[in-house]
Amino acid sequence: MNAQNAPSLVSATAPDFSTLNDLPSIAPAVPRLLLVDDEPRLLSSLAALLDGAGYELTTAGGGHEAIAMLTRLHYDLVLLDLRMPGVSGHDVMDFINERGIDTDVIVLSGDSGIEAAIGAINRRAYGYLRKPYRHDELFSLVGNALERRRLSAENREFAWRLERSEKLYRFLVDSSPDIIYTLDPEGRFTYVNRRVTELLGFERHELIGASYTTIVHDDDLERARYVFNERRVGERATHNVELRLKCADPMKARTFETSLRTISFNSIGMYLNTGNQGAVEYTGTYGIARDVTEKRRSEEVIAYQAWHDILTDLPNRALFRDRLDLAIVQARRREEQLALMFIDLDRFKTVNDSLGHLKGDELLRQVAARLKRCIRKGDTLARLGGDEFVVLMPELRDRAAASLVAQKFLQVLAVPFMLDGTMLHVSASIGIAVFPEDGEKIDDLIRHADMAMYKVKGEGKNGFGFYDRAQVDAAHDKVLLEQDLRRGFKAGELDMYYQPQVDARTGEVIAAEALMRWNHPTRGVLAAGEFLPLAEEAGLMVPFSDWMVDRVCRDIRRLHDEGKEDVRISINMSPTCLMRDHFFRALTNAIETHQVPATRLEVEITENVCIRDPETAAKHLKALSALGVRIAIDDFGTGYSSLAYLQRFPVNTLKIDQTFVREIGHDDGHFPVVLAVIAIARGLKLDLVAEGVESELQARYLKQAGCRIMQGFLYHMPLRLEQFSGLLKEQASARRTGAG
Repeated sequence: MNAQNAPSLVSATAPDFSTLNDLPSIAPAVPRLLLVDDEPRLLSSLAALLDGAGYELTTAGGGHEAIAMLTRLHYDLVLLDLRMPGVSGHDVMDFINERGIDTDVIVLSGDSGIEAAIGAINRRAYGYLRKPYRHDELFSLVGNALERRRLSAENREFAWRLERSEKLYRFLVDSSPDIIYTLDPEGRFTYVNRRVTELLGFERHELIGASYTTIVHDDDLERARYVFNERRVGERATHNVELRLKCADPMKARTFETSLRTISFNSIGMYLNTGNQGAVEYTGTYGIARDVTEKRRSEEVIAYQAWHDILTDLPNRALFRDRLDLAIVQARRREEQLALMFIDLDRFKTVNDSLGHLKGDELLRQVAARLKRCIRKGDTLARLGGDEFVVLMPELRDRAAASLVAQKFLQVLAVPFMLDGTMLHVSASIGIAVFPEDGEKIDDLIRHADMAMYKVKGEGKNGFGFYDRAQVDAAHDKVLLEQDLRRGFKAGELDMYYQPQVDARTGEVIAAEALMRWNHPTRGVLAAGEFLPLAEEAGLMVPFSDWMVDRVCRDIRRLHDEGKEDVRISINMSPTCLMRDHFFRALTNAIETHQVPATRLEVEITENVCIRDPETAAKHLKALSALGVRIAIDDFGTGYSSLAYLQRFPVNTLKIDQTFVREIGHDDGHFPVVLAVIAIARGLKLDLVAEGVESELQARYLKQAGCRIMQGFLYHMPLRLEQFSGLLKEQASARRTGAG
C-alpha cells in the first residue's frame, strides 16, 4: 500500500495552500509573565533578569497577591516560589487547577525536600528549578514553556479551523508538533506526517509500507506489539504508553508518549463496510506520538535533585534515610550489624566567616571527595546539610571495622586542603552508633550517633567515639532539669542570697555579692553553678538577668526603707546579657523604678568578656560607669589577664579568685599569683576583694600582703535578705554601743 491509495479521513485532494491567506491570522502577543516570591530581593533580581527579554512582567510579593492577580488578569506563565508565608506556592497551583486557569507554572524553589518537588509535579508544574539556578537554565525553561503554549495555542487554532474547512486537514496534520500515523492490520504504515522527519530523521516515503518495528527500539518491541496492534476504542484504548523509537541518526535517542485508538465504522473513512447489517471490519490503527524526551530528562533531573545534595552530589537526607531503612530491614533479617557514623567538621564556621561561603562550599566538595574514597562499595556517604556528613556501613563485621574507617577519615582530612592558593587544615569529630545494640530505629541510631559526635567535640574534637548508653541518661536528666528550670522560674522558685564582704581590720560588712539560688521543691536549695550553665545553654539568661537586676534593686530599696546602712551590692553578669543593649535598658529601668542610686550597684564581669569583643565591651562598660555603676573584674587571674584591658576599661575592683586563695596553706609560704594581683590592684589604685576565704591562716596572709576586703565562709555564708538585713542591724547596734 502506498501513500496514493492509503485510506484517508478526508478527501485525498491536497489542500489549496494559496487560500491560507484568507484565514484569520494568529497575531503574536507579547507573553505575559507573573513573578511570585515573598523575598523582595529575589523578586526584584528575577524581574531584572527577565527585563528586556520581550516579556510583559508583573510581580507579586506573596501567594495572596498572586491569587488576586490571577483572578483579574490572564498570564501565560507563572514563575512561582514554593515556601511563602500564608499562601504557599502549592496553594497557588491548587487555585490555578481548581479554577481551570489557562496558565503554565515554573517552580523556582530553594526547598531541598523531595516533598516539595513531588508536590509541584503532582500539581502539573511545567518545570522545577532549584535555587540557586543558572540563568541560561531559567531562560531555556521559560522559552520552552512559552513555546509549548504557543504550539498548544496553535493546535487549538488548528482544531477550530478544522471545523471550518476540511481542505486544511493535511496542512494541520503535517504542522502538528506530534507524529500522527496510521497502520494497516499487519502493522505497516499507511500514513505518517512530516513531523517524523523532523524528530526521527526518516523520510515519509521510507516508512510508508514498512513495519512499525522499523522505528521501535529492540528492547521495546514486546510492549510495542500491543500498542501498534491496538483494537480497542474509547476509554479502553491504549493511552500514554512510552516507547523508545529509533532515529535515522543513531545518536538521537528519543522517548515518546503514544496514544492510540482503533479505527471503527464511523472513523472518518478508515473502515470497510461489509454491507452485512452495518457490520464493520477492522482496518488498522491510528495513533499520535508525542516527543517527551526533554520532559523526561527534566523529570529525571528533578527526581535526582530531590534525592541528592546539589553541592557535593552525595545522597541527601531523604535518600540516606531510605537506604538506612532498607539496610535495617536486611540487617534484622540476616541478624547482622550495621554502623552509622555522624561526621561534623571542626571549626568549619571559621572558614565560612573568614574566607566566604564560596570557599566554604569548595571545601565541602573536597571533603566529600576524600571521604568517598575511604568507604566500601556498599557503603553510603551522604550530606545532611551544612558541614554534617553521615555514613552507613551495612554488613558490619565488628566495631573494629567501623573504627578503622573512622581512622581513615581522620587521616585523609589531616592532609591540608588547598583553596585558590590558601592552605587550610581541617579536622572532624565522628560519632558512631551500631545496630542493633545502640538502637533499632532510624531516628534512634541517628540521634545516638549525633550524641557520640558531640561527646567527641566536648573532649577536644579531631577524633571518633562510639555511643555510650550513659550519654542518653545524662541527656535525659538534662532535658528534665531544663523543663524543671523553666517551670521553677515561672513558679517563682528563684531567690537571691547575699554574701557579705568584710573589712578584715574592723570586721564590719561594707558590701555584699548577690548570688542566685534555686529553691527546688525536691532537691533543696541549688547554687548558681548547678543550674545557670544550663540556663545559658537553654537561652534563659536574658530573662534570668532581667529578674535578678530588678530583684536586687528592689532589695536595696527595701534595706534603705528599713533604715539599714547603705552597702554596695555586686551582681554577676553573663557575657550573653552584658554584651546586649537590652541589659543597659533593663538596669536603668530597674534603678528608676525602685529609685536606688546607681552607685549602690557593682557589676562583676569575667576577663573573657573583655577578650571576646573588646570594642563592644568597652562601649557597654563605659555606659555603665557613666551611669554611676561600679565595675569589678571577677575571677581575676584565671583567664587571659591583660593590664591593657584594666587600663582601657573603667574598672574599679579586682577580685582574687578563690582557687588562688585556697592554695594558701601556711604562714611562711610564697604565693606569687596572689601577691601579683595585690600588687596590680595597688599599682592601678583599684579596690581589691579576696574570694573564698575559709581559714584564719588565709585571712592573716592576705591581710599581711595588703588585701583587707574579704569574702568567704570564714566570715559569713550567703544569707537570705532577711538574714542579711538582721546582720546589718546588729552591726549598726554594735557600732552605737561601742560609740556610747
